[in-house]
Amino acid sequence: MNHKVNILGSCVSRLAMLDGDLTGHGIADDQLALGYFLDKQNIICAVMPPPFPREDVLAIRQEELWDGSRWKSLQQCLNKDTIQLLLDSDADYIVMDFYDIQADATIFGDTLFSSCAFEFFNTALCRSHGGPQAFQNVNFCNLPSWLWYAYADLFFEKILPKYDADHIILNRFRSNTYYLSKTGSIEKIPDAFKQPFHSNDRYNDALRRFEDYIIARYHPYVIDLSSYFMGDNTLWENLNGAHFEREFYRESFDIIKDIIFHQPEKRLYNQPRLMDASRRGYEEDRKRPFDVELGLKMLPSFWEQNDGLWLNLLDKLVTYAPGDARVEHCKKLCQDRLPNA
Repeated sequence: MNHKVNILGSCVSRLAMLDGDLTGHGIADDQLALGYFLDKQNIICAVMPPPFPREDVLAIRQEELWDGSRWKSLQQCLNKDTIQLLLDSDADYIVMDFYDIQADATIFGDTLFSSCAFEFFNTALCRSHGGPQAFQNVNFCNLPSWLWYAYADLFFEKILPKYDADHIILNRFRSNTYYLSKTGSIEKIPDAFKQPFHSNDRYNDALRRFEDYIIARYHPYVIDLSSYFMGDNTLWENLNGAHFEREFYRESFDIIKDIIFHQPEKRLYNQPRLMDASRRGYEEDRKRPFDVELGLKMLPSFWEQNDGLWLNLLDKLVTYAPGDARVEHCKKLCQDRLPNA
């Protein structure tokens, strides 16, 4: 039986459904069809009133935007079409992530809206209302939960009659702090990729609390793997904190397919297949450069912080320096925390 899937979120989930192929289309499995990919919209803004008349939004021209591919997304965000599109869709699953909770939303009058990575501020519609200086931006992660969590409840109240908990897959998201460089070193994400319209690791704790709230109330299937992975400059030129190593997308896609095709009783998937040389894509991944000496220096700090990247670094060390006595010593010290230990 074929299934149709809507994606509500970002490239975190979109690329998972493409198995990490940045040039792909649709979904990387013939038994799955893509319904809507609804991006640049967060579920809080989605339930609030539209800020402008529909005809004014539809008058926005594609050439007004920095990135013309965002034209339909901007219109969806401003017209607040997200929920109705989901309800009218013939898809039977939603894969969602909350990347856009970390990006600033825009205040206008008595409502809030997603500006589609600030694309709205390039439009004649924005200028007709006084230009960017006439609008205020706010980040939900800086606000007390009682001001905005209830809007998430309203969103779920609207979609649950169509998509019950067994048909919602939440792909949890942690914005990257580090990335693998083209020379194999582990570097910090530059501040240039932490603009108000990007995700930002400073908001990771707030987003995790929000995800915990949603999971406790609505019991979706949960994929919780992003904290084990980092950015990858060998795959991505854009070092946005939502751009991960291809292993993340492969593992997420395998889990999504297992959920859709088998409806397992298991609800939480939080163990990556790191430290497993039989995993899909392993031979491709090991072709990337990796600085073993730097990895050995950085591993203890991730271990002490209980940051999931310790497992990622150990996996790389075992892959790139098999038999190295220092690596074997690290592996022995970490043995109790290894998957399936």
